[in-house]
Amino acid sequence: MLLCQVFNGPICSPAFKDSPPTRVLEVACGAGFWSVMCHRYFTQRGFPPISFTGVDIAPLAPRMEANSDMNWRFVQHDLRRMPLPFRDEEFDFVMVKDLSLVTPVTGSQQRTYDEYFRVLKPGGTMEIWDGDHPLRMLLPHTPPSTKEGGDIEFEEQLHTNAMGTYTLTAQTPLAAAQNQFIQDYNGWIATALEARNLSPMPCTQIRPLLLQESEALTDIGSRRLAIPLGEVRWEREGVGGVITQGSTGIGHTTSSKGKVKESERKVLTAGQAALRRTALLTFVQMIEHLEPVLKEVSGKGQDEWDRWYGNMMTDLLKNNGTSWGECLEICAGWARKKDRSP
Repeated sequence: MLLCQVFNGPICSPAFKDSPPTRVLEVACGAGFWSVMCHRYFTQRGFPPISFTGVDIAPLAPRMEANSDMNWRFVQHDLRRMPLPFRDEEFDFVMVKDLSLVTPVTGSQQRTYDEYFRVLKPGGTMEIWDGDHPLRMLLPHTPPSTKEGGDIEFEEQLHTNAMGTYTLTAQTPLAAAQNQFIQDYNGWIATALEARNLSPMPCTQIRPLLLQESEALTDIGSRRLAIPLGEVRWEREGVGGVITQGSTGIGHTTSSKGKVKESERKVLTAGQAALRRTALLTFVQMIEHLEPVLKEVSGKGQDEWDRWYGNMMTDLLKNNGTSWGECLEICAGWARKKDRSP
């Protein structure tokens, strides 16, 4: 799983840095892949088995049954129907992943999260992972220093740098995508989601959603990352991500002789390049899966859509069409349910 790799594990909350949860609910679990990754992550570190429960509207994929060493239970349930079929305070960790295309930004969203809080034990943690649907372009900048913050922040930034990804903060420079095919997609997906009361940019809403429940929640935290979809021009030219000399503005950095020094150029490792290729394939596959919705909004007939899709694939996969810095933006947010007052 791409997000597990860039977040350096299946759980971002520091509450489980030294010991795992004991009873876990994975909401909209699909094939249960995240639960499998979480199970393997902690068992490989010598911790006792975790009790996992997955809930989803669709029956569990048969291959999940092969993980016989897991303490696993699957509950088939339509998440739009409340209440959820679980007892109050049944779990000490609730994972809500990739649900921005399911939960409308209306009163039902609040009811849904109230249910997650209901089944969470006092002292338990809820974590939300998601990604923005329109793509933006990451501009040249220097990543946050690994010398700032505590030990956890230091380790997180070291891993982020090693992955070839970027920490997103309020100061991170971003702009509209330059690639024409991504511009087309951005307009179509924004229109389609807004018509369905779904959020195109869930990463901007996760932390505020948790903060508005501050009377019931504590230890609220979040991480936002950008994953470029390929080799970026300004990295290759030594403009961002490394210390450069003689900056003349965005996209133009020179040494004292007017040329970028070879030592300032950033060359991706094989692992970083592979991760970005995976992110690009994830984006292309999302367009493929959303074809009926995107085609309808675009107004294209099937033949016209097929031509657009084929040209898009060639541009992105063969011609490095994301070299301006287009990226996936992902987010994890977490909070702990307050203990009962004495």
